[in-house]
Amino acid sequence: MARANGGDQAPDRTSGAEFSVSHLIDRRGRCRLAYEPVADLARGVICGYEALARFPEAVSHERWQEAAAQRGLEPDLDAFVVSSVLAAMESLPDDCFLSFNISSEALLRAPVMAVLRRADRLDRLVVELSSSVASHDEQALVEAVAMLRAAGAAIAVDDVGGGYATLRHITVVRPEFVKLDAALVQGLQRDDAKHAMVEAIGNLASQLDAWIVAQGVGEVAELDALIQLRVPLAQGPLIGVRTKTLTRVGFPLAAYVRERGAAATRPSALIALLERPLPIERDAVRETFARAFADDPALHHLPIVDARRCPVGMLERAAFERGEPPAGDVLLVAPSSSIPEVARRAVLRPLATRFHPVICCDVGGRYVGIVRIERLVAALAAARDPRPLATR
Repeated sequence: MARANGGDQAPDRTSGAEFSVSHLIDRRGRCRLAYEPVADLARGVICGYEALARFPEAVSHERWQEAAAQRGLEPDLDAFVVSSVLAAMESLPDDCFLSFNISSEALLRAPVMAVLRRADRLDRLVVELSSSVASHDEQALVEAVAMLRAAGAAIAVDDVGGGYATLRHITVVRPEFVKLDAALVQGLQRDDAKHAMVEAIGNLASQLDAWIVAQGVGEVAELDALIQLRVPLAQGPLIGVRTKTLTRVGFPLAAYVRERGAAATRPSALIALLERPLPIERDAVRETFARAFADDPALHHLPIVDARRCPVGMLERAAFERGEPPAGDVLLVAPSSSIPEVARRAVLRPLATRFHPVICCDVGGRYVGIVRIERLVAALAAARDPRPLATR
């Protein structure tokens, strides 16, 4: 069914016998929905919304499902939410899509299919399938998906993270959208394994002519990594807050993603490799540095800046643990610098700092971000062999 609205919920204060599924219905006879915007990272615009079912705060989502199951009404509850999503389509802004989440098993139930069949057309609707089905039900799922596509809907596979079951699900339904698990997006910019996995999923999606959607984007550094990987769509707290009404919303980071996207299409531009760990002022106490390293186990180098945010050093985790001071010999470059030139300058540094990240500064000499040497090497290798990983 449509994904439940996030956030802390108050403890259940009602037993299953004391409330009914009918409490979910508001006075207009529709399930209350929230809408999370989805951004097109190439154009810098909001291009879609995901509908999320809202449940009364005093009763958890799981309790509603349990109550419905106890009464044999779980298929009806799913159908009720789906009908609410279809009703919301009337308010959908032009040139946008509306998606909702439902399990493959729930989709195959008669009440849900009946609601979808009654709809005249399903254009601009995206049905997100959140789980696979048993092998003996796969043909029924394929037929249901074909019916939805014939009516104009598109299909997405939700929470993709590289597991076999999810990848098999993709091969069965051949979706138009592949939605990355938020856990895969979190910390993407500092985890090479996640970086490689997203790239591999992107290659698979391209073979199926599917769009990648990154979920749970909450940091600018994560957004930068996604743009570098050419992930076209994204949603999450950084992209836009959930709204109670389905009206067109702006995208605060529109100009930023257009600029970054343009840089990413120029493989020789250093800005495409930029990461943005928070710098620490050089006068900070030791506990501040210790906390920064403790909060991010993947952080191996910490930029040091002065009061004007101009870089003055680089602190290596291992050196910090040995009680050594930050290295003052840092390579400062502009984000517009070419990758080959920066790589050449980096390898000519003294051995002690040769593999430290390069620090990027703006025209005023203020800290912008860092580029790790391994990213420089990978970019140089990609320039020599531009084939996708899946074809190498």
